[in-house]
Amino acid sequence: MRTILLFIFAYSVLLSCSSSKNVISDTHAIHDLVASKQIELIATSANPTVTQSLTAIANSGLIPPGSTISRIDLTGTGNYLNIFGDSVSANLPYYGERQFGGGYGSTPGIEFNGLPQNYTQAFNSDKQKYAISFQVSDKSDRYTVYIDIYPNKSSVVSVNMANRNAIQYNGNVNAIKEDE
Repeated sequence: MRTILLFIFAYSVLLSCSSSKNVISDTHAIHDLVASKQIELIATSANPTVTQSLTAIANSGLIPPGSTISRIDLTGTGNYLNIFGDSVSANLPYYGERQFGGGYGSTPGIEFNGLPQNYTQAFNSDKQKYAISFQVSDKSDRYTVYIDIYPNKSSVVSVNMANRNAIQYNGNVNAIKEDE
């Protein structure tokens, strides 16, 4: 009898612990923001691909205070990724390794300004986020960018490059102001 009561109690506890899914409405502000294509993403942290060389740099004390080699604090660095109409631009710091030789004068960060190729944006109702992806090239590299935007205006940006290791940024999303 005691075993049966214990089983019933455990079963009822498990049933009451179901997860609730927060579904955003069709009128949520995030839908208007993404549809406007006037989006500014400000990165608050960078998550580089950790390699042996990057670990050696971290061990020598060359990463910013308050950071680890897998999460570098970018607060107050003036970085951005903007989507405005049919154009995109970015100025993000890069932490990682170059895979192929780069020429003199190539930008050390992720910098581009131009028209994206293969631009897609879609709302994933199961995961309650917007997924945006595109490719853009400059004179020194080709970037494949994946952006996830959440209803609380947080974002995750992943950048894959032809000549360097991939890097990911966490940050916040805002509307681009008209005077910019």
